[in-house]
Amino acid sequence: MFLPSSRFLIPHMILKAAWAADVGNEIKVESVLKSMEYSVLAFRDHIERVYESCCNPETLAECSKCNYNDCLTAYPNPQCIDAQKLIESTCSNPDNNCNVIYDKSQTIERIPDELADAPMDNPTDPRVIESVCFSRLAEPYMTKNFIVGHQMYFGSSTGAFRIVPAQHSKICGDYDPRQRPWFVAASSGPKDVVLVLDVSASMINGRRMELAKDAASTIVETLSVADRFAVITFTYDASQIAGERGLIRATDENKEKMKEHINTFTVDRGGQTNFYDAFATAFDTIDLTIWNELTSGCNVAILFVTDAEITAGPDEDQVISLVNKRIQNLETNFNQTTTIFTYSLGQEADYKVTKHLACKTNGIWTPVDDFADDSITAMSSYYKLFASGLGQGGNENWVAWIELYWFVLGGKIGTPAAAPADVRSVTPPLLLGVPAVDMYVDDFEQALGKNASSSTVLERLVVQSTYRCPRIELRQHELEALKFLGGGEMPSNVWANKQMHGNSYSERACCQINITISFGSCNVPPDPLPTALIVGVTFGAFAFILLLLYSIYVLKNLLFNRSSSINESVSVIAPPENLTPSAPPFNPAFSETEDA
Repeated sequence: MFLPSSRFLIPHMILKAAWAADVGNEIKVESVLKSMEYSVLAFRDHIERVYESCCNPETLAECSKCNYNDCLTAYPNPQCIDAQKLIESTCSNPDNNCNVIYDKSQTIERIPDELADAPMDNPTDPRVIESVCFSRLAEPYMTKNFIVGHQMYFGSSTGAFRIVPAQHSKICGDYDPRQRPWFVAASSGPKDVVLVLDVSASMINGRRMELAKDAASTIVETLSVADRFAVITFTYDASQIAGERGLIRATDENKEKMKEHINTFTVDRGGQTNFYDAFATAFDTIDLTIWNELTSGCNVAILFVTDAEITAGPDEDQVISLVNKRIQNLETNFNQTTTIFTYSLGQEADYKVTKHLACKTNGIWTPVDDFADDSITAMSSYYKLFASGLGQGGNENWVAWIELYWFVLGGKIGTPAAAPADVRSVTPPLLLGVPAVDMYVDDFEQALGKNASSSTVLERLVVQSTYRCPRIELRQHELEALKFLGGGEMPSNVWANKQMHGNSYSERACCQINITISFGSCNVPPDPLPTALIVGVTFGAFAFILLLLYSIYVLKNLLFNRSSSINESVSVIAPPENLTPSAPPFNPAFSETEDA
């Protein structure tokens, strides 16, 4: 019988043990990921259920003056975060006993400045108000299931954002969930995105170049680590920027570098407009990526941004023929679905060609106003289309993961698990928004039993995000735009109070540890009462004393008159001796005066 020597057996045993440990760790990591995915899918199911009550008059009535805000309102149950978990530099002091406020019992609603266009940062768009009101119905679920350090939040497709725990923002009105990678990743799935930007002479008009650069930077910022992307500029001819060939992974580093390049774009004052070469270069870039096996392997989006008609190269019919042929090649040879999104920049742009091009290639055309401030809304047609497809077929339990980043609350590194929430009673499903739950890298390290490097976790998240490619299969009539269906009278004021209006971040957010919190301030005395209020209170107290003395005088005379006849012409009717005093009738319309 052959027995292997110990010098061969021991290394083999070590490798086998290491392999077994790796397998065991992988099982633990998979368990952590699946647990997070289960949590976010349960959260998604709840969001979809509460939406069914979105338009009830009761829901809208209860929504009035019942929401907390990240900058305007004080919170009902504020706590000061333990300094061992996080020290906010704005609130820190030499004694290390001052930190930031949060409230685990409440959610808050954040609304971007451009949507908060009414007094006291209230929204006027009925769709935004509807999102604020129906998501409020999820508050009990969110506060009950929230685990300290693992934030839960819901980003609406309208731009409203609800999160637990309640906490104040340093910068007010600058957060739009639709611009965050977790939102776009969950609502559109892994994808290859090619941005094709016109830099020809006509783009010098108005704000068109500025709009194009802003839109491109916004789209790049929204991509997740599961995506691949490229940016191409064109005039008479076209070229891929940043010296790249093929699509690159949308890591934070690559996105920042690309945005730097985008900011350097200038108009070619003598340049003409060649659509044919622009599309040929875009498809060549995609083909090269596929042949090099660097594609996401999922859906392809070409975002074509221009303000003009064709002034160079082949004509419109030849461009349409090229695009349809290349789309068909990708479908036949690589089983990849490609959608063309065309954008016409400026009110005076030539819409005819870009609109016709989208129509003839089963794409989507969108006009973009010269004065558009909300670039993500203008450019959102690409992820909304993918979102519609994600709600169908076998895609219902799709969960997205993105690259690691530092959480504001907790001061740790982690990533969210996110999933799209839809209205499934229409076809195709209508995107409500994206619920998400944060997870720390600590969870990975506990599963692995060792430190988890960023690269290790990043690769695991990429695998988790791309192991399944959602299919987008929409019929022609389903490409038509869908609108929110709503009803009832929308509240004009959705905020619970305005106690923090006009306060600085430190006045709103800082607190002293182990001290009862008042008005959310740390060693900041409350504002003195206005002089008019002091005078009013003093006068009211004086008047009350006079009224009390007069009442005693009248009562004394009434009692005296019961047993005497000083004035025979006046009949005094005394109450029955055994009458039991009763409270005034309950008035359901009565309530304490609230801030307007």
